Formats: sequence, C-alpha cells, structure tokens
Amino acid sequence: MDVFGDVGTYLWLRLPLILLFGGGYLVYRLMAATRLTDAFVSWALRRSGGGGPMLILYIIGASAVLSSFIPNTITVLTLLPVLKRLDNGFRAQGVEGMTTVLMCSAIYGAAIGGMGSMIGSPANAILFGALDLFEVAGREQITFFNWFLWSVPLVVMFVLVAWGVAAGLGVPRTARGVSVHLDCIGDTCEVTERQHYGSRLFWIYMAYWVLESVARQAIPGFESISPMVCLGFTVLFLWLVFVRSAPTSSFASGPLLTPGDMIKGVPRRGLIFMLVLAALFAVVHWLKLDEKLVVMAGMLLQGDMPGLLLFFLTVLAVIFLTEILSNTAVVAAFFTIAFYAAQGHGMAPLYLMMGVSVASTCAFMTPVATPTNALAFGEMRGASLRRMLALGFVLNVAGAALLTGWLSWVLPRVY
Repeated sequence: MDVFGDVGTYLWLRLPLILLFGGGYLVYRLMAATRLTDAFVSWALRRSGGGGPMLILYIIGASAVLSSFIPNTITVLTLLPVLKRLDNGFRAQGVEGMTTVLMCSAIYGAAIGGMGSMIGSPANAILFGALDLFEVAGREQITFFNWFLWSVPLVVMFVLVAWGVAAGLGVPRTARGVSVHLDCIGDTCEVTERQHYGSRLFWIYMAYWVLESVARQAIPGFESISPMVCLGFTVLFLWLVFVRSAPTSSFASGPLLTPGDMIKGVPRRGLIFMLVLAALFAVVHWLKLDEKLVVMAGMLLQGDMPGLLLFFLTVLAVIFLTEILSNTAVVAAFFTIAFYAAQGHGMAPLYLMMGVSVASTCAFMTPVATPTNALAFGEMRGASLRRMLALGFVLNVAGAALLTGWLSWVLPRVY
C-alpha cells in the first residue's frame, strides 16, 4: 500500500477546499488592511439612527456579515472602539446598563456569522476532515455555493432571535427613546479608491468560488481539473493582492498587502483574558475533564428516541459544552459521537454532523467560551457577568431549538 501516494492523491483532490480556506484568511487580512471592515461598520451603524433597540439590531447584523468571511475575533476587534464610544454616549445622556448588551450584541453577531459560509468557522474545516475520515455519504455534494442556500436564511433568522433576546431582555428601559450620535470611523465617511479596489478583489474571490461550485455540478469532468484551475486562480489572486500596485490612500500605498500585514495584535486587556483562557483550557485538557464531559454527554444520546429529539439534544450538548470547553476539542469528539448516534437511530450522519459544526459556533453565554468572548469581556469595562450569563442562557436554548427545526428540515432538501 502506497501511503504517501494515497495521501498525495487525497490532498490533490481536496486542494480546492484547502485553497478556499487559505484564501479566506487572505480576504480577511485584505479587508482589515484596507479598513473595509471599519467602513462597513460605520455605514451600518449610521443607518440605525442611534436608538437603543435598533442599534442593537444593526450591531448584531453587521457583526454577523463580517464574521461570515473574517475571524470572529477580528470582527469584535473592529467593533470594540465603536461599542466603547456608544457606551460613553449613552452614559453621557444618563443611561446606565448598556455596556453588557452592546458587548453581547457584537459577540452574538460574530458567533452567528460563523454559520454563514464554509469559511466562517474553523470547525467547518474539521467537519470536512471528519466527513472524509468516516466516508460519510453525501459529503461530496457540499459546495461553497449551496452552503449559502441554507445558511443565509439561518443567519437571518438567528439574527432576529438574538435581537429579540438582547433588545427585549438586555436593553434597559431608560435607553428606549434615547439616540446616540454616531461619528464616522477614521478620517472620513467616504470610501477611498483603495477600499473600492479591495472590495472588488473580495467580490472576485466570492464570484470565483461560487462559479467553481456550480461548475462542479453542472460541467461533466470539471471536478478532475478543478484542483489545477483553483491553483491557477489562487496564483492570480496572490499576485493581485501582494504584487499589483493598488490605488494610494491616506493610510497606505503600493500593493494591498505585504508580508508584515499578515500579523495583527490585540488590545492588552483582551490579550490577558485570552491568555488566561488558553491556560484554563490547557489545565482542563491536562486533567482530561473535557474528555470526561464529552463522554458523559455522549451517553445521554444513547437509547431509543425520535430523530428530532436526538438532533436537539446533540445540538444543545455541543452548545453548552463549548461554553466551558474548547470548541475545537468539542467538535472533534462530537463528530464521532454524532456519526455513530445517527447510524444507531437510522439517520443520515451527514446532517447531524453538520449540525454539530454549526452548533459549535453558538457560544453566547460565558466569557471563557471563546477567545472572542474573552476579548470582548476583557475590553468592555463594566460589563456584567451575571447579565451576560442570563441573556446567553436564553439564547442558547432558543438557538438550539432554531437549529434543530431548520437544519433537520432544510439539509435533506439541499443535500
């Protein structure tokens, strides 16, 4: 058996997927370097009018859109300076208690956006590895394009549910009817030519991978040449980003990205919380508490039960476990549990495993759930842990119900 040959063949066939996720990282760095994220956030929040409930909706929505294509942590980093100014604006008008709900809104949107695209969450990359490992039927039907068919409606519904929880339970009564003036982010409200160029590259990237997905299903034989075509596109995209000169702006000139742009720091207090979180996860893993908790959760899924109940309990277990454990460790273990549990109940493993991947992004409740949560909680001084836990608990349960109902209905119709 030629192990290296088999691995090489597998990597070649999966090269489009590898290039898709690698290109997603470049897209996020492109958006950050050109400040497209700042421009988008500024535009979105100005449209809200500055009122409490509507402001919450636009924060969740803007955060969800951004985190569909860039890391959740970068999305929250983009929003943090704005959230602090908004919080100070409410305080200046005598409104207290907006700190936590503003922070939670950014966290909710960032987590929800991870469901929005194939490149929205690292868990999706682990998902495809698990699907290949278990040779799950139907995995070859998942494409960059048809992921949007079910994920976009899900994101919209989830944003509305999160808005109902945050605005209905989190916004204090004193904030209703109060508006905060929203300044532009940066030196101007106008989009620069360099940002226009960056946005065009973003849409080129998106258009290519959508067309590649369609071509795989519509053109016989295209799948065999897709790795070479994708490699050619990636080389072209790298040239456009790193070599070709882009329009000059007040903050940059030359190519859109340089090697130095690939590294970005985080605020000091947020970094401290993230380091503490990493140390906590290390201790939990060393004590093997994560393995024990996952095994206990898996035991709850044994026995006869309706398929819908199995889906709900699996999703709910993943959501709450990611509140206290590394979501990477949770999904890595739960893909195996979901595969065998689905087979044992006569279900298609594909749908339950996709449900696990999507559910792993739903960490709404605790500051230690993800680095994003730790960063936001560490930077937003005065945020209430008690209120964050209460709001997150409600959204966790509501989210599990939404995921169960939607995914169990739509996935069999798409795949």
